Amino acid sequence: MAADDTLADDQKLVVRLLDQRRTIEALCRIGPEALSAERLMHHVVAQVSRVTGVERIKIMHYRADRGDLLIVAGVGWKPGVVGSTKLAVDYSSPAGRAYQTGAPVTIENIVESDEFRVPDLLREHGIVALVNVPIMINGQAWGILEVDSTRPHKFDQWDISFLNTVANVMGICLSQCEAKQQNAEALAEKTLQRVQFDTIISELRHRVKNNLQMIVAFLTVRTRDLPLEVRHRLNEVIGRVRAVALAHDLLSASDKASSVNFDDYLRALCVNIVPQRTGITVEVEAQRVSIPIDRAVTAGIIVNELVTNSIKHAFGKDGGRITICFALTSNASEACVLVEDNGKGMDIPPKRGLGLTLIEGLAQQIQARIDYVKVPTGCKTMISFPVAT
Repeated sequence: MAADDTLADDQKLVVRLLDQRRTIEALCRIGPEALSAERLMHHVVAQVSRVTGVERIKIMHYRADRGDLLIVAGVGWKPGVVGSTKLAVDYSSPAGRAYQTGAPVTIENIVESDEFRVPDLLREHGIVALVNVPIMINGQAWGILEVDSTRPHKFDQWDISFLNTVANVMGICLSQCEAKQQNAEALAEKTLQRVQFDTIISELRHRVKNNLQMIVAFLTVRTRDLPLEVRHRLNEVIGRVRAVALAHDLLSASDKASSVNFDDYLRALCVNIVPQRTGITVEVEAQRVSIPIDRAVTAGIIVNELVTNSIKHAFGKDGGRITICFALTSNASEACVLVEDNGKGMDIPPKRGLGLTLIEGLAQQIQARIDYVKVPTGCKTMISFPVAT
């Protein structure tokens, strides 16, 4: 009979160990991907109760700001215990000692033990035997997994090993849950900051646009009573300011933070360069390309100067045509703008004046090359510049 009893005990142990292993494997498969931290903890206490045959299980989380252990999940407890009951972390309490030492604490019969102080919660629920296992995250005790029995119970090495493994797996899962939560919070904060930034930028765009329009309007009014030569000079300044204002006008209507569609900008720019005489047409052929506003504005002012010069100097009484072509180069690293007219032409190289000095100075700001191309009729200027800084 003794041999039969031993065999029966061994078979029971094998069955228990297989059940423990399956439970751990299932927990590893589920992990934080399928369950939230709260659902994961409730799943763990239910499975531990089933495997150990002990009716009361709880998980306690250490709260550093309050210095206590809050019961965050459990089975077998009276209503209102889970989520509100707190236990101390002093060395004389079972849970407190497990938390402080980072090692399991096992008590076969707490009534007969004078080493520990019995918490009121355990006394109220008639707890006699218990085991506390620390839950570790990144080498720090996160909390405690506690198994509480109302009958004297000897927790053997297999029980302790099982509970330790469950606590370790749960610690890894909780760590991943916390990382996911922190990542989600960081993304939410980043999104909020982005929305706030976009709101500020949008407001700034409108203010810049409105201020530039006010400057143009003010200068336009002031030209009315000025001598003709001064008026022409001031109109040139107005044209340059309008070129900047147009870019900010396009930017304020765009969903892009700091770039404009250069083809739209060129068309708007040329529409606003009003010839002082009839018979002159301005045509734009442009590829759809988005360019940073600082480069677009500078290139736009250069085009404004070239077109204005053609209108002023290139044509006789019969007028003519000005063509602006824009496209990227074959490797898309540079943009090229061609400004061409069919007028009287000019010397190559051209004579340096205020306009040419301004054009070359602006070109240096965007690392652009200015090439004056000799053509049979008229004038052709090519501006090449990198599309990004």
